[in-house]
Amino acid sequence: MGEDNAMDGAVPRISQGIEVYAGKDGAVSWSGVELTADVMRELRGGPWAERVGDLAATRDFLTELRGLATTDMETDTLKALLASEPEPLPWQVGEALAEVLLEHWHGALWLWDGTRDRRTRKASLPGADLVGLCVADGSARLLFGEVKSSSQQSAPPGVMNGADGMINQLRKLSTKDDHLTLMKWLRFRCLTPEHKAAYQTAAGRWVKSMGKDVQLFGCLVRDTAPEPKDLSNRAKDLAKTVVEPMHALLTAWYLPVAMTSWPNHVGVLDHG
Repeated sequence: MGEDNAMDGAVPRISQGIEVYAGKDGAVSWSGVELTADVMRELRGGPWAERVGDLAATRDFLTELRGLATTDMETDTLKALLASEPEPLPWQVGEALAEVLLEHWHGALWLWDGTRDRRTRKASLPGADLVGLCVADGSARLLFGEVKSSSQQSAPPGVMNGADGMINQLRKLSTKDDHLTLMKWLRFRCLTPEHKAAYQTAAGRWVKSMGKDVQLFGCLVRDTAPEPKDLSNRAKDLAKTVVEPMHALLTAWYLPVAMTSWPNHVGVLDHG
């Protein structure tokens, strides 16, 4: 989402995928979307790789480090360290894809790239996977969500079920228990007047609704054939908890690329 006008919902859009199933139960909607080869090419050509690697910030960081190396030994040591950096894991690539598609297709505004908060190379940070704002019709709402990636053939896959499954995590996000913590995290990452204004609008809606006016997103990223059972029954369960003015959208994106090869598909590692 552009920083110059955070409330207008304008962002260069990538081509839409093909919706193969959809449903709605009260305040909960769901859909399954196939990403075509054309969409995959557009994503690979820029926004997906950019989000996975936080490329602009990473380029600046690496340029600065190289400038600090003043001897051949320092330069060689730096090159060796950079070459040892692991490629992103498939689940990290799937999470980045969800962020890109929510931004381009569902009005998500990300105020901060969560990859900058990692303290170890393969860290999975605690808390909600998605924290941002949902901008539409000149207004903004708090956005919280979860992302799961799976190659499992069963429908729904195991990542949808159990205490650590998507639906249970979304149930927790529908309560007010962690809202203040997430809102504080979000507030202090508002770096422009436009972002601050959008945040104030969303926080005002949250206060006036007594913590209920929130947009939840549940994103399932798959390399399997589309299957309505991936979402339908679990979405209906979630509808027992999520009620107006809160809304939840569950989306399964089906990719024509094997999950194990997603990191190679985006190919973000280039340390020179």
